[in-house]
Amino acid sequence: MRKLAAGAGVLSMTLLIINLSFYNHIPQDIPVLRGIVADKTLLLSIRVLIINMLTLAAFLILANSIHRVQQEAGLNIYGAWILGFIMVKMTFECIGLFYERFLVFQMYLLLAGIVFLLAYGLIRHRNLFRKEFWEPVRFYASEKFILAILLITYIAVNIPVVSIVFSH
Repeated sequence: MRKLAAGAGVLSMTLLIINLSFYNHIPQDIPVLRGIVADKTLLLSIRVLIINMLTLAAFLILANSIHRVQQEAGLNIYGAWILGFIMVKMTFECIGLFYERFLVFQMYLLLAGIVFLLAYGLIRHRNLFRKEFWEPVRFYASEKFILAILLITYIAVNIPVVSIVFSH
């Protein structure tokens, strides 16, 4: 999973560079929520990518904490699938930013992926949804600090969206 995590980091940086390099090709109206669009700004154009990068970082911290306690091969495979899904999600949402018609299509694909991963987790790894599984999982102080920073960043990135929604 370490190689996949490194690949996810490289993909994140690549998508960020592509997004910034082709900023002029992004449509003038950027969807921020279903049915709500806003004028293109640099922050709004990279907002979803930043959220995906924050999700990726939080998932990797969580996976590392679980791995310290539970070293089950099946969980590693499931974690790799989730990590792969996050990478596909990042790519689809980046493409959807440039091609408006792809936005609706990508939502169906992402919803199907979420349903599949959740169903697979419920069928194969029911223990993930039990309290006993999570009791021994502990986070280091540095991980808690990083998760707090990720949460604050997530909130900060979404502040423009909240103001756009309330202005409509």
